[in-house]
Amino acid sequence: PSKPSSPAKPAAARKVSAPSSGSSSGKKRVVISDDDSGPVPASEPAPAGASRFRQRRIAIRRAAGRRRLRWFSLVGIAVAAVLVILLLLTSPILSIRNVEVEGNVYADPTMLGEVISDLKGEPILTADLHAAEVRLESIPWVREASLSTHLPSRVLIQIVERRPIAFYRAVDGFNRVIDRDGRVLDVIEGDPVDYFPIRGTGPNLSAGDTVGQPFLGAAQLINALPADLLARLIAMSVSADGDVSMSLTNEVEVLFGRPNDFQTKLVGVVNEIKKQGSNKYATIDVSSGEPSVR
Repeated sequence: PSKPSSPAKPAAARKVSAPSSGSSSGKKRVVISDDDSGPVPASEPAPAGASRFRQRRIAIRRAAGRRRLRWFSLVGIAVAAVLVILLLLTSPILSIRNVEVEGNVYADPTMLGEVISDLKGEPILTADLHAAEVRLESIPWVREASLSTHLPSRVLIQIVERRPIAFYRAVDGFNRVIDRDGRVLDVIEGDPVDYFPIRGTGPNLSAGDTVGQPFLGAAQLINALPADLLARLIAMSVSADGDVSMSLTNEVEVLFGRPNDFQTKLVGVVNEIKKQGSNKYATIDVSSGEPSVR
């Protein structure tokens, strides 16, 4: 049997030598030979340091891309928030449609209604509540006003009214009802029975104005009286010279003099009444600071 043929060797690369110029006949000789020195080696892998540098550069580019994406996201969120706020501010959904009032009894309903009317329709998030409070507190009977918002469309007005304490007859013949601060709350014709009279002719003032001394001092004195003296009070009086006096039950007159140092003078009056006990007296004079009885 014939021998199996041996596997064919790969064709060797042929080596072409440079032409020889040694022939005398002028012909050039080309020599082709088989160089079976083996395959051409493949390119060697890059060093490990270069690979790490390339990976680091890729990571840096990716991190920078993530930062840019995060920044653009934040800007987008901010722009969206601004747009939402602008839409809410101009949306009728968040405009004032309901205004409720608490605590008003004597406050002028016309002036109160004007403030309420101006509030309605305003954006609830930007309505000037402070300006509304100032307007409300300019109403003669209002001592304090506070406003609060309740989304989506309600405003609550809470009013603390002034407490009338006395009245005086003015030059024009009408009575002025005043509180402890001397603020004129109302101008009326008849004598009210719920407030103490201040005898003496006072100035013609409009509701919302403030009366000065000695009427202011008389009102402050009424407000400072202890309960037992307040129960005996009949009337206050002011003189043309500005002195203040007080009429009590049992035909007792208390002279305070100028409207100052009321606290000290009141202490003297209370002590003197206790000292006198059941003794008869008509006048207690504390105008000088030292009480005297006659």
